[in-house]
Amino acid sequence: MPIGSYMAIPTLATELIHQQPKTVLDLGMGFGMMGVAVRQWLDLGVHPWKTHVSGVEVWASYRNPAWDLYDVVFVRDIREHLQLDQQSYDMVLIGDVIEHFEDTDAELVLRAAMNLVGPRGSLLVITPDAAMEQGAAHGNPYECHRSVWTAERLRQSGFDILIDANHPQLPPAVPTVVARWKPSEPN
Repeated sequence: MPIGSYMAIPTLATELIHQQPKTVLDLGMGFGMMGVAVRQWLDLGVHPWKTHVSGVEVWASYRNPAWDLYDVVFVRDIREHLQLDQQSYDMVLIGDVIEHFEDTDAELVLRAAMNLVGPRGSLLVITPDAAMEQGAAHGNPYECHRSVWTAERLRQSGFDILIDANHPQLPPAVPTVVARWKPSEPN
């Protein structure tokens, strides 16, 4: 589906407010909820925007007015985008996306996204914290769930876990994990 877990929004807003990124890349933007969050909590909903937000979405049919809040939108596969993008971003967002890739592709996407994170930036990943069967929702074959990325698996990949399914504020029916990766501090 083009939307993600509502439980991730407070953590996303907190990360945006604390980090104050000037450039944001939203990989797999779907409806555009994360772009809305950037405009709400960083730019306070007022033009001129002070944050540059780029989005990538493979399924053009998700286009809606929220996409207009992005400075640029690339309608293409994330894997293709990651091969072409040479920018450095203060924050890279992958919200409810990696579970749609086979394990090997998901790992490649995460590694390539890490390469786009600037020295003081971060990569924020939001994903279900359990297997959740999903097929081609709304006619979109890219919506099939193909892998599971638990909090422990993300931790093993070098991420800090900000919330997970065992978080006391999460209802049991919403198995969500939010994980953050930051580049190592230079010596």
